[in-house]
Amino acid sequence: MASQREQRHARLDVLASSVRGAGEIRRASDSIRLNRLPRWAQAETDAIVTNPASQTSGVRLELLTSASRIELTLRFTRSQLVVLSRPVATAKIAVDADGTKRILEYDEGDLRRFNRDNTVEHLVGGATTARIHLDDVGTARKVVIWLPADAEVELLDLAANRGIEAAPRNQRRWTHYGSSISHGDGADDPLGPWPVMAARDLDLDLYSLGIAGAAQIDGFAARSIRDEKADLITLKMGINVVNADSLRMRTFGPAVHSFLDTIRDGHPTTPILLISPIFCPPHEDAPGPTAWSEDWKALATSLPGRPTDGQLTVGTIRTTLSNIVEQRRRADDNLHYLDGRTLLGAKDARHLPDDLHPDQAGHRLISARFTEFLREAADRFLPSGDSLSLSEHGVAR
Repeated sequence: MASQREQRHARLDVLASSVRGAGEIRRASDSIRLNRLPRWAQAETDAIVTNPASQTSGVRLELLTSASRIELTLRFTRSQLVVLSRPVATAKIAVDADGTKRILEYDEGDLRRFNRDNTVEHLVGGATTARIHLDDVGTARKVVIWLPADAEVELLDLAANRGIEAAPRNQRRWTHYGSSISHGDGADDPLGPWPVMAARDLDLDLYSLGIAGAAQIDGFAARSIRDEKADLITLKMGINVVNADSLRMRTFGPAVHSFLDTIRDGHPTTPILLISPIFCPPHEDAPGPTAWSEDWKALATSLPGRPTDGQLTVGTIRTTLSNIVEQRRRADDNLHYLDGRTLLGAKDARHLPDDLHPDQAGHRLISARFTEFLREAADRFLPSGDSLSLSEHGVAR
């Protein structure tokens, strides 16, 4: 008979093999830590990237079971920006099974507090046991547990009143790259970020590199995308570059070309859709870095500029991205461009409460329009009968 330790290891094996949407699954003797970037990429950047990348936006557990009761033990790490003077957000998971969804909400776990003096505190809390009650259907069905978009997760144990295993992986693979808008800022729960909604509507296996503040066209992100199996790649670029004023006209275009070149090293013919920024009132015609009003509205920079500075606006970025795609399509007809304003434009500005990030209704609009666009152009992006990319993520031990 297997010992309790061996039984727990077997349960952790099931958990590890059920994870979808993570770039790293780091297995220890008694837990599993998740990150949306692979470990080598984490080593090439800093906490400004690794903190949001460790939040599990789009990451889920896909299980196959006839169980009517599942207990998932995990530890959340939530973040608090003291400067915002807001309550710490609860950690939410979403259970998608039997044609219905359930949202479970928890006010517990560890807390990482970012103080006004730039110090960071880590306050240790307790583990959470999520008790999931399902219809007693008697036959195995797929149960998907979506993890929080805005918290880190450590998986500790899994129990069920009937057998449970990882669900087979048989969907087309979609890799998406983007900013906090793709990460899910403004979404109500783990099902709220627009890429998650679109993936569920289109029945796609999502790997989301929507990382708040981090869509800076970095080489480690391009290499991460290059190394992932994908049937479709979407790249939503530009807004973070303006927010940080991190690139200028001279460097932005070559950075995008290099990013695409790196991805093409691993995906020579995979459809790539390059998406420019959605409507952004403060930066349509004015550059960054983004400033903030006292009531947390995004503002254009107050720093002086010169005509020769090459500062980027959202408008100049759209033009540059469109031109890059037009140029490269002479040799790459699997590269496409989409103006982000077709997903959320000036007429939808009411859905930008801080003039930058969409609210939940805005996420819903973006998802619906993106889904409609892909369905109408399915022959280019999701042709029927194509072979699927089904490789699993490696488990770091």
